[in-house]
Amino acid sequence: MNKRHIYIGVFAMGTFVGVVGTSLGASLLGSTIFPDVDSGSYYDDAIGEMYDLGIITGFNDGTFKPNENLTRGQAAVLLQRLRNDVLGITPEASSSSSVRTRTRSSSSSSSQSSESSQFSVSSVSPEGMLRFTTDNYSVDEDEETARVTVVRTGGKTGVVVVEYETSDGTATKDIDYEPIIGTLQFNDGETSKTIEIGIKNDTDQEDDETINLIIKNATGGAGFSTPTEVTVTIRDDESASSSSAAAVSNSGPEEGSFVFSAMEYSASEDQGDVTVTIERIGGSKGSASVKYLMTDGTAQTGIDYSKTSEVLEFGNGVTSKTFTVGIEDNSSIGGNKTVNLSLTLPTGGSELGLVSTSVLKIFDNEVGTYNEGAFRFENSSYEGTESDGFATITVNRTGGAKGEASVHYETIPGSAGAGTDYETADSTLIFRDGESRKWFNITIYKDVLSDGGETVNVKLSNATGDTTISTPSNVTLKLY
Repeated sequence: MNKRHIYIGVFAMGTFVGVVGTSLGASLLGSTIFPDVDSGSYYDDAIGEMYDLGIITGFNDGTFKPNENLTRGQAAVLLQRLRNDVLGITPEASSSSSVRTRTRSSSSSSSQSSESSQFSVSSVSPEGMLRFTTDNYSVDEDEETARVTVVRTGGKTGVVVVEYETSDGTATKDIDYEPIIGTLQFNDGETSKTIEIGIKNDTDQEDDETINLIIKNATGGAGFSTPTEVTVTIRDDESASSSSAAAVSNSGPEEGSFVFSAMEYSASEDQGDVTVTIERIGGSKGSASVKYLMTDGTAQTGIDYSKTSEVLEFGNGVTSKTFTVGIEDNSSIGGNKTVNLSLTLPTGGSELGLVSTSVLKIFDNEVGTYNEGAFRFENSSYEGTESDGFATITVNRTGGAKGEASVHYETIPGSAGAGTDYETADSTLIFRDGESRKWFNITIYKDVLSDGGETVNVKLSNATGDTTISTPSNVTLKLY
């Protein structure tokens, strides 16, 4: 018998398992199965291939969680499945520790934690569970076809048939799209199918419109997991808001895009109030408005803060407005509390930008001292893909956000080439009083070489405003 060598690589962003000398040939991508696996990521093929082989199954909620660490217990189950697949072993279902590689059945205890369910086998039937990969798709009006994926997870035994049907959202059938009703048949071993919806192009300038799509009435023993309903958004190609470049760059239409100035704000509970800034970026033509809202996180309205909601009016050329959140002081030791902030209802041709939600963290001054804070990267490493065209780097201001402060950031060459693989960054990130989490983007260039995994280093320095710099202040950005 020919020997086949098994090798395993454990990465910070997930787990890869392969077999040298075995022809595996992935028929799926991980991103078509799990909604939290990025399309085009370096592990996309590996996850799809190992799922198709039954080596990995995903969590019970339908996700893969590629950023979580691998435990020793999970590794043991994963290796057992790999061994069984290589040697052609089918464990007995009566064994309490057996793993049925192909059918994902299990006799494990119902008290098993969700953290280990990634590599334990769920109680899902061997016929599997059907769902969409995500509950929202979008397509440009001139693309002609919207393709929506249905996956069969947790099992792939036997023939399974499921019905699907479209219905009007804000789009109108036969005018904006071609209505469809039909069935998908998953043959034994098949785990992925695609539904195609014809999109009708026109020359009218109109709002983006939506189509509803559902799957129902599965036969052959299969069940359903979520989502079973999906919204397909048709982006109007006559409208400036449909530009994918605008979505990436936050430039938006000439009337502007509304965003919060920070991804998080913070305030000590004894300071009375905190100011929140709304910015109008990418354009400021004409008059426009946007409404801000507040909802309870762990903080409670009337006890920890004063809830308000208001429409902010921006005149022609105006690029920023502010509102205040009243903070209620108390003497109890209750820990830090949060308030959710959001923007809605942009008018005048404007739109919402990428940072249209934020969080206010109310610091409990009975627990510690709220001061100017220290700057650090939020993560110890980052990654970006050529397909996205940029990587977002987040910087936190911890321990307090009292007063205005700034920190310098810069890229330092690693194995990636400045000017060929990425655009050099060398600038200053300014934090207003109360701003505790902000971001900057590093542009990634697309090339024809398969050189994934190259790196560029990013560094923080020169903090101002009585702030300091804490670790990590030097991180690695991997480019794929």
